[in-house]
Amino acid sequence: MRGKKRLIPLVLFVIIFLSIPLGAFAAFDDYGYNPQGRMFKGTLENWEAFLYNQPAVSWDPKATDVIFLERKWDKLFDPMLRGDIPLPGAWQKAKLWQYLSGEQAGWTWHQELEVVYSPNQPIAGAMELTANEMGIPGFYCVTFKEWQTGPKGQKVVIDDLSVNSSIIQKALKFTK
Repeated sequence: MRGKKRLIPLVLFVIIFLSIPLGAFAAFDDYGYNPQGRMFKGTLENWEAFLYNQPAVSWDPKATDVIFLERKWDKLFDPMLRGDIPLPGAWQKAKLWQYLSGEQAGWTWHQELEVVYSPNQPIAGAMELTANEMGIPGFYCVTFKEWQTGPKGQKVVIDDLSVNSSIIQKALKFTK
């Protein structure tokens, strides 16, 4: 009986481990791309290399003067990665940052943005992105924030645009 009691925690651990979705353990490749999670975390240089089928470049996560990029998108946006038109309502979020050097050493530049595809209805208050910027018309930047943080926690806001999510949803109703 005592041996069976010792097995209970092990059995519970195995059951819990097997119940976790496999996507939770999905790995990032050399570029920083995770297809199962629809995510990218790496450098802007490696994102561009990934898009243009060039070799990935190794990078140091603490390097200065390198633009780092974190991207997340929904499945409606997936066709854009193949150069195809996404489905209405597709979105992607991106965070960029750069550790500055020289006279700005200790400062970090940040930028966050969210883009939504609404081909048939403009999104009020959003910044319309041109076909030159996105490859096709119908994209709107609904969040755009840019700031710098200093070595002592200072924050200098450069730009801040955020569209209310109810306005986005209203526009997307007309898109479908």
